[in-house]
Amino acid sequence: MSSEKYLFLSDEWIAKATELRDEVEAAFGGELPEPPAEVRVNVQVTQIPHRDDLFGHIDTTGGAFTVLEGSLDDFDVAVTTDYITAAELFTAAGPEQFMQAMMPAIFGGRILVEGDLAELMPLMQQQANTPSELPSEAQAIGARIVAFTEV
Repeated sequence: MSSEKYLFLSDEWIAKATELRDEVEAAFGGELPEPPAEVRVNVQVTQIPHRDDLFGHIDTTGGAFTVLEGSLDDFDVAVTTDYITAAELFTAAGPEQFMQAMMPAIFGGRILVEGDLAELMPLMQQQANTPSELPSEAQAIGARIVAFTEV
């Protein structure tokens, strides 16, 4: 495994994360759980020290959890957060750490939700309860992201 690090949300980091996502999807796509809800979420990350704000989206309406750059015209919920909070979420060591970072950030105003927070709850609960029946390589995706991430 390469020990090369990429600055979080840099073009290189996004390319590496996309490569990892594609690798996991190709290897384990049929074994990954379907998203617990159909939702389209626009995401904006602000205060990035090395680039302008980043716009992306999460779309589960196709039966898979898809994360891509760019905003959707037709979305259910919009989420805005700062660079440090986004980094805490992406580099969480596991589901418990993810929820420990997520909930205080939402209630502390570091994650702003436009629309119905209830639309996001099934996705957050799925993050908190990573199914143990997943192949260990798929479960290790978080550790692999942390391994190449520099904040």
